Amino acid sequence: GACAWGRRRAGDVGAHVAGAAAVAGHCYPLWSRFRGGKGVATSFGQCLYTFPAYAPVDVAVATTVSRVPGLPRPAFVSVVVSSSAWLVASVLWWRRGLPNLWGPPPTAALPLANAATVLVIASRALSMLRRHEPDELALPR
Repeated sequence: GACAWGRRRAGDVGAHVAGAAAVAGHCYPLWSRFRGGKGVATSFGQCLYTFPAYAPVDVAVATTVSRVPGLPRPAFVSVVVSSSAWLVASVLWWRRGLPNLWGPPPTAALPLANAATVLVIASRALSMLRRHEPDELALPR
């Protein structure tokens, strides 16, 4: 979707920018006055397109953490841990020049776009926590 469109229009950097923008648009949808919305599934789409080498690890981390017994707000904790791991991995991939399967070659744009995405999702998660909304951040199971 958005990442492919961005890549066609502006190359690899365009894919990263469009992915982060799509997540922001899903977390803060214009049509509902920037309230509501969820961007975790969209962020996985961004990961799958721009960082496919890491996508299976992302799923494994999120799933494993969400199933830890007795964990308060498991979806929230799962998103925090998997998003943090995604960001750290993107820096490592970029700095070490590791292969990225079919995704764009890792450049500084990868961790920058991932950081923007993580910040958007974190801001949405914190607003949900402040309003005591249900723990609905995780990917559908």
